[in-house]
Amino acid sequence: MKKINYKKGFHLFKDMKFFHRMILIYLIGGIIPLVAVSIYTNMQTRKMMIKVTEETQTEELSVLGSSIRESMTVLNNVSKRLCYNSDILNLATKKYKTKKQFYQDYREANATIEDYLNFYAQDISSINIYLDNNTIDPYDLEKTDNLCYFRDSIKNQSWYKETVNRKNEGYWYFGSGKESDKQTMQFSRAILNKDGGVAGIVNVLIQYNKTQSTLAERNYDTAIIYNDFYWISGNFSSIEYPFLMEQIRKIHRKHICKRITYGVEEYLMAYERVQMDDSPDYYTIVSIQNYQNIMSDVNRISLQAFIPEVIGMLMSAGLIMAFAVSYSRRMIQLRTQMHRVAQGEYEKVEPIEGHDEIGELYSELEQMMRDIRLLMDSVVDEQVQKEKLHTKQKEVEFKMLASQINPHFLYNTLETIRMKAVVNHQPEIVELVKMLAKTMRYNIQVTDRQVTLKEELQMVEYYLKIQEYRFGDRITSEMKVEQDVDIKAYILPLIIQPFVENAFVHGLEEKEKDGKLWVHVYKKEMKIYIEIKDNGIGMDYYELGHLRKMLRDENGDQNHIGVRNVNQRIRILYGSDYGVQVDSQKNMGTKVTISIPYQMEDNQNV
Repeated sequence: MKKINYKKGFHLFKDMKFFHRMILIYLIGGIIPLVAVSIYTNMQTRKMMIKVTEETQTEELSVLGSSIRESMTVLNNVSKRLCYNSDILNLATKKYKTKKQFYQDYREANATIEDYLNFYAQDISSINIYLDNNTIDPYDLEKTDNLCYFRDSIKNQSWYKETVNRKNEGYWYFGSGKESDKQTMQFSRAILNKDGGVAGIVNVLIQYNKTQSTLAERNYDTAIIYNDFYWISGNFSSIEYPFLMEQIRKIHRKHICKRITYGVEEYLMAYERVQMDDSPDYYTIVSIQNYQNIMSDVNRISLQAFIPEVIGMLMSAGLIMAFAVSYSRRMIQLRTQMHRVAQGEYEKVEPIEGHDEIGELYSELEQMMRDIRLLMDSVVDEQVQKEKLHTKQKEVEFKMLASQINPHFLYNTLETIRMKAVVNHQPEIVELVKMLAKTMRYNIQVTDRQVTLKEELQMVEYYLKIQEYRFGDRITSEMKVEQDVDIKAYILPLIIQPFVENAFVHGLEEKEKDGKLWVHVYKKEMKIYIEIKDNGIGMDYYELGHLRKMLRDENGDQNHIGVRNVNQRIRILYGSDYGVQVDSQKNMGTKVTISIPYQMEDNQNV
């Protein structure tokens, strides 16, 4: 096995020009690790986004299924109560001799039915009582609300037969109501007489919005299937996905989210089964989405996240090249001046500005040049009349002095300076750069949209951690969010960090120890209050008055433009009842209270 010649590689590195060396260091130490980390982060982000999409689909269907299941429970309970209601039983089994008796019982029964309709209006669309009492005139039944007569056409329908067969359980099915052609879920239960025979049927329809409108409003293709065989509702048809029914029949779980393949296409299917405990029938809510569409969204978001990284690499590359070019030019300029000194062309030597290492070397060179010229002048003045041999001897001495600048010594000195300029990697820098990058991305992406309280507090937490690295134990911080505050509430972006930053800059930096910063978020009535409190140097009466006046003045002190901007943004969006309140005492600390409305949706995007 051939050995690697490290010594030769090291000498090759030493022989490289400074410009090329800086580019190589940037590639090895910057670009290659950054690209590797970016690729890895991008892959993990893609996996996470796909997983979030799957979890979101499952959760949304679970919520929809729970809503329908609650309504189904209401329908089941209402039908039971009506079947055993004395007024309803009178209509179904009582032998009426006069119409007056019938209408009297009808009014009492109908009042009960209307009470259920009004109380469960969100769950029940209509209630129909089908009666088979031959002592009631069919014409009288047709004139009433919520009552129907059993015609032969109804008795021949499948739902009637299934209800009679399951008279002790009830029957779920899908169809239209008595007064509407809209298809929806409904439940039928038999009214039994004393002998156990079927005297009537209670038919309860679920609200149409529970099935049709909810599906139509979804962004993804969603449908409801009866017993995994009968397609009953959806914002797409079974023809669009011919493989769907077969795939559903293979599933024996109550809910699942899985990837399926049909031909060359892949789909993400979410499945939620809704079934009552006392019924063998069930409904299946299924949502399907083309996997290519999901990946398109993922790729778009990944590209948006990658663009800032590319811009950052290009900017840093430009800065590195600009620095390398500038440094190389100064080194060439120094070498030129050294060559002129070595040749004795002192009048052509040009000054090199700056106080860096090259500037310091030129200062030493300039001092040496002055010493040489003084020596030459002294030699000329004192030895002008001496013999030529002595003059030649002095010339030799001069050349020896001029040659005392050894190029190897200069190169070794520059190499030592370069090594001192390289910053060693430290573990803390990784975390600091990560938090700083997230903070900058957040600040750049901020638009007029509102963000969640969780996002805003996360950025403040990053800022506080960065300050902890900076100040160590000198300044500590604490963040507390009360339990009754939902961190998913929407607020304006960048309204907390300016005050946290002011607390450090104007209040805590001058404290030598025991500095403390508190961020407290709590809710009172329908307002969110955010307190930023420190035990810094505080403000006296006049300083506090000036700051409060500046908060009210649109053209106030330019030193506090960020603070004033926060107050103005809050008042413009939420009104004059909200804003920023500042309290402070000299040498005791400062407390800033931000008040905003408690809202769980972004009103700017509604």
